[in-house]
Amino acid sequence: MQKKREVILKRLRQALGQERFKHSQRVEATVLSLAAKYQIPLAKASLAGLLHDYARQFDRPGFLRAAKKAKLTLDPISRQEPKLLHAPLGAIMVRQDFGIKDKAVLSAISRHTTGAPAMSQLEKIVYLADHIEEKRHFSGLADIRKLAFKDLDQAIVKLASNMIEFLLKKQLPVHPATVETRNYYLLRQ
Repeated sequence: MQKKREVILKRLRQALGQERFKHSQRVEATVLSLAAKYQIPLAKASLAGLLHDYARQFDRPGFLRAAKKAKLTLDPISRQEPKLLHAPLGAIMVRQDFGIKDKAVLSAISRHTTGAPAMSQLEKIVYLADHIEEKRHFSGLADIRKLAFKDLDQAIVKLASNMIEFLLKKQLPVHPATVETRNYYLLRQ
């Protein structure tokens, strides 16, 4: 397992560059803390956290080319904001490049950007960890960090609401999956 981790770390560092690589390591650390709290298998959590941004290596045209090659269906918002594609592309590339076939890990990678209704516990913690890792800074973050260790669903509502508010203020499109995620967990409270 250690040998495989070394291979993953080397390829991840090469693919992402130093700053994004460090972010991935911080997300992994946050995911592992949440996994320990919520009794989620640590090996799966580690892989999903570390590899969640594997496809962030592309520029705008690169995302679109990779999505076409992977035969992903593009919704209008992903076409306008192709970096959203790094989540589903990441799951595909992690499977291809590292031979990881665990559906829970791949799904957590695929859903970490917009979230989704009815996420698994692993999907929830990767979605949250990507936004609450220690170097992130935005209004309301301290509350979301605390909530993540008390109630994942409430933390998801708060995070998705925060993201929607931010995008609306910037007059940017909001992906429907983010709205669906927020509403699903809000209505469960």
